[in-house]
Amino acid sequence: MPKISVVIPVYNKEKYVKETLQSVLNQDFNDFEVIIVDDGSTDRSIAIAKQFSSSKIKIIQQDNQGVAIARNTGVAAAQAEIIAFLDADDLWLPNHLSVINQLSQLYPDAGFYATGYKLKFNEHQYAVSFPFKDKNLLLQPYYRYDKGQALFYISNFAIKKSIFMAEKGFKPGIDAEDTEFFIRIGQKYPLAYSKITTMIHLNEAENSLFNQYRLERKIALLDFFEQAEQNDADLKAYLDMHRFTWTMEALINDNESLAKQLKQEIDTKNLNWKQKILIKLPAFVLRQLKNVQRKLQYAGIFWSAFSK
Repeated sequence: MPKISVVIPVYNKEKYVKETLQSVLNQDFNDFEVIIVDDGSTDRSIAIAKQFSSSKIKIIQQDNQGVAIARNTGVAAAQAEIIAFLDADDLWLPNHLSVINQLSQLYPDAGFYATGYKLKFNEHQYAVSFPFKDKNLLLQPYYRYDKGQALFYISNFAIKKSIFMAEKGFKPGIDAEDTEFFIRIGQKYPLAYSKITTMIHLNEAENSLFNQYRLERKIALLDFFEQAEQNDADLKAYLDMHRFTWTMEALINDNESLAKQLKQEIDTKNLNWKQKILIKLPAFVLRQLKNVQRKLQYAGIFWSAFSK
């Protein structure tokens, strides 16, 4: 039985899947299996995956049902007690699984695990850092330390299978199913975190799961925590960071009614000075700033509303 099961949902990622799978097989930790769940791809994604001859790889094919169900399917088929997720358009550095394994040994009481990562825009990479003194640490709740720039994504996240199954996995039908799941388990279990960089998040992916989210469905996750955030200041601050991001997105896309609704729900004490300015700007200015930000990122200059 492997120590770690790697679950990779795939839907029309023929441009990326070869490099993604190769990054898994290049791991310096060898005790793992790979479960690819093809969620009804119509391109050559699975044909490319089948070119790999590794006995570690198992492919499950199903009709298109969405990424939440695809991930749940992969976990159900997994043999290991630790499940590591990877999107088919992200990459692991060779140390990823060894760091996850080390965290599981250092912190046996942790329910889930995460590592440092880089963002990649075009050919430029940006290492995301957080002001933790220790290289490895236990965080509970993790969202107390997540101040806007994501502490982790799905591709540098791992969890004990027993906890995943007890929590019944990802909820289908919302477009922020990973965030909803992170919060749900974060309310109950500590996160073992390593500052070591082990993953590259590819922001330029054409149909990245991150970019496919639809705003109206994304904010549905707020309904699940409406009561909880009233009694949890850390959760309120964390969700207000999401509300801020979605307000910017709504304004940029001329959805003024949704932006107004989200603004009213934000406690401005949870915003930094840049965010307080941005949230008051008109849509045409925000669109210009977004274009400037994108150009700077693809030129190797990284700026965001969450940085100091």
